[in-house]
Amino acid sequence: MTNTTAPFANLVGQQQIKSRLSFSLQAHKAGRQFPFFCFVGAHGNGKTAFIRELAKNTFDGPNRRKYFEINAANIKNLDWFINNVYRPHIQDRFATILVDEMHELPKSIQTWMLTLLNTEKSPVRRVVYDDAEIEFDFLKQSLFFATTEPNKILKPLKNRMEIVGMAPYSKEELAEIIQLNVPDVDFQDNVLLEVVDSLKPSPRAAELMARKISDFCAIKGRKEFDLADFVNLSHMADIKMHGLDNVELQILKILDERGAMTLTELSACLSISSSALRQDHEHHLLKKGFLRIDGKRMLSSKGKEVAKNLK
Repeated sequence: MTNTTAPFANLVGQQQIKSRLSFSLQAHKAGRQFPFFCFVGAHGNGKTAFIRELAKNTFDGPNRRKYFEINAANIKNLDWFINNVYRPHIQDRFATILVDEMHELPKSIQTWMLTLLNTEKSPVRRVVYDDAEIEFDFLKQSLFFATTEPNKILKPLKNRMEIVGMAPYSKEELAEIIQLNVPDVDFQDNVLLEVVDSLKPSPRAAELMARKISDFCAIKGRKEFDLADFVNLSHMADIKMHGLDNVELQILKILDERGAMTLTELSACLSISSSALRQDHEHHLLKKGFLRIDGKRMLSSKGKEVAKNLK
């Protein structure tokens, strides 16, 4: 029996993506193959949630297709992919496969996939493996991809995919995600907007916050949640302002005390690698407008104000 709920109705935001995927679902029901979608966005921005929902609404006759996820970092070589993904989950089956963190695929497999994801009109593709041909039928099987670093995918391969970029979530959307995850809690005093201001702006962060609020209400034995409750929860659960973590707070303090610094200098002060600083911490500070990079790292006027409040 097929799903009668509108596809993606339980997911918040991303209206353009919902429209594009709904169109592909209709085309699939009319006998067309799915594009090779590659979802692009930061960690926690809902890429996997949308692919899972797409898979949940994909049927062949009365039966929902089997859905399988694999992290590309686990795919060591082509033999591993054939023996652990293709043969048990794809060959002669109706299946939907997500290859997550696709940029982690070895370049040899990305090159091999150039033939698999070619631009032929036929949905049936035959590719060489071990001196023989193996077959993919993209009316029966769908390959989707997700990545946080599309720049690391071979350009010719990326050109054969349809890139689906996740849009930023508004404060209102993040508040809606929290409310949906704790439907029995009555939020008062516009507290949800204060809560959202303490998040990194992603659905995953909103869901984690909803769990903390649910736990707090269970501890207190109540179903209302107001500004005083949020202050109390912040102390109990170590929730920092502006969604900052301890490393980001240290960055603000060090730059406030010492002034502009190179990435190497900041890395040495924090005993954290330069790549970890760039990838895991600077992005959020830049997004919040607290950090400026002009050869060196320095605080913006907003960053200085936040650092002053830390003293």
